Amino acid sequence: MVRDILKKNKLPFIIKKNLLNPTKIYVNEILNLNKKKLINSAANITGGGIIENVIRSIPNNLTANIDLSKIKVQKIFSWLKSKNISDKEMLRTFNCGVGFCIIAKRENFKKIKKYFSKQFHPYEIGFISKGTKRLNLYNKLKW
Repeated sequence: MVRDILKKNKLPFIIKKNLLNPTKIYVNEILNLNKKKLINSAANITGGGIIENVIRSIPNNLTANIDLSKIKVQKIFSWLKSKNISDKEMLRTFNCGVGFCIIAKRENFKKIKKYFSKQFHPYEIGFISKGTKRLNLYNKLKW
């Protein structure tokens, strides 16, 4: 479906430029955070999007609660969404601008931010709670 959309629609220049940007690799930041014992878990948001990748990084007795309204959606994803792709499909297929998720204690957040450049500054999109429901998505993405 997405491939068909890209073939049929001319991409605005800004979107073409975004597609050419290389993927950010977070290995150095994560290794440093792990050395300092500032993170409990992490998830690279690749194929499977947020929906599948976050739940792989937490035990089965925990729930990942994600506030979709906190996600800073990039223009490419807003453009794709405008081609009648459902929110669920967008979240299942793309990272929607969230390239990596770090699961950490809230009190470590200020320390964690220091390990990232301004361009890739982390921000909070949810929390982990006890529960059998693996994923709880709430609120709506701001396309």
